[in-house]
Amino acid sequence: MSEGALDGVRVLELTHAWAGPYCAMMLGDMGAEVIKIENPKQKTEARGGYPYVGGESVIFMMLHRNKKSVTIDLKNPAGREIFLELVRTADILIQNFRPGLMKKLGLTYDELKLINPALVYASLSGYGNSGPKTAYPGVNMIALAESGLAATTIIDDLPPVPMGYALCDVVASMWATHGIEAAYIRRLKTGKGQHVDMSLLEAGLSLMVSPVAQHFHVKGDWVAQTGRNDSNAPSGFFKCSDGQYLTVFASYPALWDRFVEVMDLKHLPDDPRFATRDARTVNAEALHDFIAPIYAAKPCDYWVDLLVKAGVPAAPVNTVGRMVDDPQVIAREMIVKQQHPTAGEISVIGVPVKLSETPGSVRTPAPLLGQHTAEVIGALGYQDRLEALKKDGVI
Repeated sequence: MSEGALDGVRVLELTHAWAGPYCAMMLGDMGAEVIKIENPKQKTEARGGYPYVGGESVIFMMLHRNKKSVTIDLKNPAGREIFLELVRTADILIQNFRPGLMKKLGLTYDELKLINPALVYASLSGYGNSGPKTAYPGVNMIALAESGLAATTIIDDLPPVPMGYALCDVVASMWATHGIEAAYIRRLKTGKGQHVDMSLLEAGLSLMVSPVAQHFHVKGDWVAQTGRNDSNAPSGFFKCSDGQYLTVFASYPALWDRFVEVMDLKHLPDDPRFATRDARTVNAEALHDFIAPIYAAKPCDYWVDLLVKAGVPAAPVNTVGRMVDDPQVIAREMIVKQQHPTAGEISVIGVPVKLSETPGSVRTPAPLLGQHTAEVIGALGYQDRLEALKKDGVI
């Protein structure tokens, strides 16, 4: 297998939950050596959540492929000394501990850059490292609420609808990875690292382009006027005769022209409610009410085939079972089998971005707790002290 784009880059990961591990996973997939630092006293079942296979969290295994596990007690002076030795060898550090913990441990960016000025240090938190809420606890659901994303799902008097599992965590990890790689490219030119500061709140805000545009540049309250947060129509989900939901997007003028042609609805553009894109947006509910019974008359796959052949974006609303069998998903190697030492064979998500010369890959399964401690710590010159350190609970 060819080396990854980040081959030779060492990453130290001090993380939990989703955002930090996902960020480090992205770097590991691209070939970086990712060393996850864990507490030697940590129980295996604390490493992740449901479901479990062979006593191991499948979520943990999915987020920690291509990584090594090293156990160090960072509160022990000897453990801190070992960790600082690792920092001297590292290119990148990622942490998403609760606000204030890294300062309490004496492991902030300002402290670590003194021993490694080239270090790229990434922090992921609920609200970021500045502002009046920086010390507030923050998780995905809080970020969905604070960013306004949750409000975009409110219909009539119904409560907001949860928007995907750990959406803000994953988006935050992607932005953090972007920031890390930008800082690393800058370091290659200057020799100096920097602090990458990313929050779940800002991850949510980054997805609010359309609602913010509507807020500032549409007279009055857009949602109150239309009952919609989406400024496109037709654009929605429609139930077909087989019970499967279909999604269709034909808002853009060229797509609308194809849509009315293939659906044999050539009279619709003569209706002033649907004559222009703006008119269709304002009258989206009426347009969708007109279209829905048409789609209800035939199976989903019939409509997908008809619309896609006409160049109109359309697709079934896949269940997970249908998605994993999709020939496109299979062709792009987005579901990968791995052999874990205790859980056996598991299925994980593949690498989404494809590089032509140094492609990312799913190489090694998630490590067992402390699996690589002797290998990594021994290479720092502690080979003769490993047993004593283990006896003292340092590793």
